[in-house]
Amino acid sequence: MHKKLEKIFYEVRRPVLQWDDIGGFPEVKQLVKEMISLPLQKPELMEQLNLEPPSGVMLWGPLGVGITMLAEAAASEAGVSFVYVSGQEMLGKPEEMRQAFDDAEHEAPCVLFVSDCEWLCPRAGCSYEWGPGNLRGIPPTFADAGLSRLFIEQVDRIVRNPRVMLAGSCYRIDTVDQALIKEKKRFNRKIFVPPPNAADRRGMLDIYLAKMPHLAADVDPDQLARDSEGFVGWDAESLCKRATLEALQADRAVVTAADFAAAMGQVTPWLTPDMTTKYLEIHRNDCPHHYAF
Repeated sequence: MHKKLEKIFYEVRRPVLQWDDIGGFPEVKQLVKEMISLPLQKPELMEQLNLEPPSGVMLWGPLGVGITMLAEAAASEAGVSFVYVSGQEMLGKPEEMRQAFDDAEHEAPCVLFVSDCEWLCPRAGCSYEWGPGNLRGIPPTFADAGLSRLFIEQVDRIVRNPRVMLAGSCYRIDTVDQALIKEKKRFNRKIFVPPPNAADRRGMLDIYLAKMPHLAADVDPDQLARDSEGFVGWDAESLCKRATLEALQADRAVVTAADFAAAMGQVTPWLTPDMTTKYLEIHRNDCPHHYAF
């Protein structure tokens, strides 16, 4: 079954992304392989070894770092279908929520990935501020109490199926209802996808630089990575596009270091310094045992 609705409330598809399609984050990729792919690849051996798989895995971190792509690559690694549920698009759609989880059971073995869990199960009374006056990326609306309860009910139902590997994502782990991530039989494992460091940014840039056939010899990807503090994936893509436009406007078929220098001043990094600091603080203060298999 390969179902795609007219509006993407959810989608069932054969995964096509591989690990090499995602730039950076080698340590994160290894954790995703262990927590999501392996339980689907070797369930009998895990049972023989008395190693209990995660009930659900919550990936969290900045927008634009490829979290949905990581979940799809995990499905590719396991050789199973990928069921994607958009938390944002599910608001106000309880019947579609039930149908998505029904389809995941029908499609098993599969990875069921639910994005934007903080939209579906917001934590009451939490602060969304990164620093004074910085509310960047905060959801504009949330599920009502009825849909939040329904989502938890569907999670409780799906985790009983060992052939469905439940994964989810959120922007900030501290803004998700604790009922969803503290209960041992729900999302009982977490993977932090941190703000990209220079090596991660280099990996992201490599994805887009590889699509640029005419780069001048003076283009230094390592220097671009060092200069792009605060960039996420879409910023790296914008940088490469802007540099290409600079060459186009100069009637050149070759993109030079000067083009990238001009483009760098036109791309505003998604991550501000206080966002990076807050992400690391939240992770440092979170319960560490949820991050181990």
